[in-house]
Amino acid sequence: MTIALHLLVIILSLGLVRYLGPKWLIPIGIVWSAVTVFTLFWPPLIALQLSVIWATVWLLKAHAAKSRQDETSRQPAYGSSAVLTDNKAIPQTSAYQDSIKSGEINWRPDEPAEEPHTHASLDHDYHQQEIMAATGQMLASRKLEQDHIESILARAEKHHQTALKLLEDESFKRGYEEAYAMYEALLRGEKAATASIPFTDFSRPDTHVVKPVDDAIQNTFESSANEYSAFLKNTVVRLQQRKGLRELFEKEMLIAGGSQVLNRIKSFEAGDEWRYADRRKKVRGTLADRQLKA
Repeated sequence: MTIALHLLVIILSLGLVRYLGPKWLIPIGIVWSAVTVFTLFWPPLIALQLSVIWATVWLLKAHAAKSRQDETSRQPAYGSSAVLTDNKAIPQTSAYQDSIKSGEINWRPDEPAEEPHTHASLDHDYHQQEIMAATGQMLASRKLEQDHIESILARAEKHHQTALKLLEDESFKRGYEEAYAMYEALLRGEKAATASIPFTDFSRPDTHVVKPVDDAIQNTFESSANEYSAFLKNTVVRLQQRKGLRELFEKEMLIAGGSQVLNRIKSFEAGDEWRYADRRKKVRGTLADRQLKA
């Protein structure tokens, strides 16, 4: 019984080595053989144990070789079917075969091609770029000019409100006037180091060769000028609502370097042309301007 258990341990150990590390099967068999020779003294038992060791090794090796043959026999079947599938998908013309030999084929007919750019999309991108190039500077300048007017008018309104409160206190009024004179001097010093308020010229550029682009540029200039005209109308209304506010506003505008913008506001209020930097283009206001003033 002890001998049977010993042989069973040998068989199990060889089987375990076969699944965990097949390359160690022969070395482990040699180790078990050496143990058998040096530890046993009964020749029949030595022969029995050696036969069990190497019979187990032979059986396990034979099983491993058969498994590899089965895997190898299955692989060509899949490969041949894939080749047949590709042959059906790709036309086997002489030009195609020559291009395969030269290594120039990089596209398969069964693969989806990239969506080409349409003429309409390319035209749209080109139109947008041209419109932005023609109108971008005018739009940016108009926003800066409008922001400056709004800021200076708000500051003038604040000073005007303060001045009304100072009418009741003569001593405090003198102190405020001294403080405001210092503030005015500070503004004049800053003006020397900063640029004047931007002055927007609403003169549209030369006619574009592409009519849809030219129409869009014209509409952008007209709509922007109309929006600015509404802003100027609101500014003039605010200046007329409070007595003495206009003088404070004009003073602040001149200190900030906005003489051109101030003349524009006066031209708008008088009904003269205010859109262009070139005064030679001076004409009476458009119908849209007159409607806004009404």
